[in-house]
Amino acid sequence: MGLLTTVTIWAVFVATTLWFPFRRTRLGFAVYVLTLACNEIPLVLLAVFVASVAATLTDATQRDGATTPALVLAVLVAAALVWIQVRARSAGPAFAAALTAGLGSDWRARLRPEFRVPDPLPSPWPRGILLPFQRHASGVTRTRNVAYADGGRAHLLDIYDRGGGAPGRPALIHLHGGGFTSGGKSRESVTLLNQLAAHGWFCVSANYGLRGQGVFPRSLIDAKRVIAWVGAHAQAYGIDPEQIFLAGTSAGGHLALSAALTAGDPRFQPGFEQADTSVAGAVSLYGYLGALGADRASSPAHLATPDAPPILIVQGAKDSALPPGVARAVADAVRERSAAAVIYAELPDTQHSFDLFASVRARAAANAIEEFLGWVRSHRAAASGR
Repeated sequence: MGLLTTVTIWAVFVATTLWFPFRRTRLGFAVYVLTLACNEIPLVLLAVFVASVAATLTDATQRDGATTPALVLAVLVAAALVWIQVRARSAGPAFAAALTAGLGSDWRARLRPEFRVPDPLPSPWPRGILLPFQRHASGVTRTRNVAYADGGRAHLLDIYDRGGGAPGRPALIHLHGGGFTSGGKSRESVTLLNQLAAHGWFCVSANYGLRGQGVFPRSLIDAKRVIAWVGAHAQAYGIDPEQIFLAGTSAGGHLALSAALTAGDPRFQPGFEQADTSVAGAVSLYGYLGALGADRASSPAHLATPDAPPILIVQGAKDSALPPGVARAVADAVRERSAAAVIYAELPDTQHSFDLFASVRARAAANAIEEFLGWVRSHRAAASGR
């Protein structure tokens, strides 16, 4: 393949990352799959690009009259990849603005000292650039494939824990994405799970029924089984059962909000109706938040009540798999009915599944989510007089 052809292919790829379509179509989903890595780990791809150009240049048979324009285009491609990395810095300010809008300008000052996050939180830079494939955190142990119910692989979870945590610590349950047809507990949000576990949280990431086993409301029932399992094991793991939180990505975002908004609903707890499935708060990351069928209960927008827990909804402004319109509307609908805080954070230049890698953006999201959870814990303690 000639140098000009190689560089042109890269140029199209990078240009698509910079200006990908927003609408939800098959093309939009294909663009998401093709551009995710480029949008989150562009400097890794820059190294690959430079190596491919260098390899072509060392082959004398590939040099021709198009070499000069090809090199000019190569410089532009390299500059664009650097810019894609630089623009990830917008995630932090977007989160800060959303938290301030939802919680007030002095929300940090009102936090109780015992609920403040570690100061300072880990910087997204430079680890997001140098360690984009990090899957483990120092001191955190992952215990795989713990059964939370009968049913094989669909009912397994992983535990992230540093051990030795003080009694009464919080817990986070994570539910993966995959459109209710694919995915698994070891894929997204590993950065968040490791960070919280390193800071003393008890974290789990759970599978749930997919395809036929995931038809509404089966996957929601599974999500509630996970909550019940964590509650039942609270004493064994030193968890405060009143500080259990939910988070989910894509389809898991739908489950996280739906489970948080249907605490104790016997319809979604067959066989364990008496279990306490209430949670202290929920986080949806680039969630599919629309209906799953004709049943109104399959839409989170129709589940909100005045006693709903605090919610954080995070959406990419340029998510071509799930454009932000639905998430924005659901946030508004829940906010109208709920007495608790409902925060909507829309991240500029952000694609679907942005936390698949331990990227700058994923680490910024982990910091913001930990801050939100700290505020919820502090607010609940103050409201209860503890």
